Amino acid sequence: MLWSAFLMGFLGSFHCMGMCAPIVLALPGKGVQYKLLYNIGRTITYVLLGLAVGLIGQGVAFAGLQQSLSVAVGVVMLITILFTKYKHFDLPTNGILNKVYIAVKIKLSPLFKSKSFFAPLFIGTLNGVLPCGLVYAALFTALSMGSLAGGANFMLFFGLGTIPLMFGLGVFSGFITPSLRTNLNKLVPYFLAIVAILLILRGLNLGIPYVSPHINGAGEMHMNHPM
Repeated sequence: MLWSAFLMGFLGSFHCMGMCAPIVLALPGKGVQYKLLYNIGRTITYVLLGLAVGLIGQGVAFAGLQQSLSVAVGVVMLITILFTKYKHFDLPTNGILNKVYIAVKIKLSPLFKSKSFFAPLFIGTLNGVLPCGLVYAALFTALSMGSLAGGANFMLFFGLGTIPLMFGLGVFSGFITPSLRTNLNKLVPYFLAIVAILLILRGLNLGIPYVSPHINGAGEMHMNHPM
């Protein structure tokens, strides 16, 4: 599933340009090192969030419910994509999520004026907790991994997938036209649907190597290979 984490991050970075582009372009310091620190900060936050959901998933796996969790996560993702208006896991701009967004923006504001070399790192860590539906979709998937390492690794690869576009935003912004972004965004629901179906298959324990391997009661996977 790690390849899907990277692709989820890469495709999602086109969708999230509207939120993140102003932050990247306003970073204090214009050198490559500042963009690198910013992206490291975001990825650190994603990994920490992955550890948190991985801990929950590990508890579920120890209870022997990892398969059920994988199916449930896949079904919820499919329902979200097929039967709600949140096709790209867009989130409402009101309620508690809006309060979180405002609180994070208040914390970010002084950092953009800071002359500290590490200011972009802290901006990135805070940016990582901004309400974002695609990040939450990645966290749902990381939850189904059923272990601390699985959750952290999934979110690490998700973060790495977002870096190419965010790192080269100033260079590629002229080539990424609104129409190109729109066309790429249309791919996101299809890809998320594929991930959801893979999660459901994974939870069905069909014994298909790499797609639906056998999972024992301890949450350990066993691949069936022909002798």
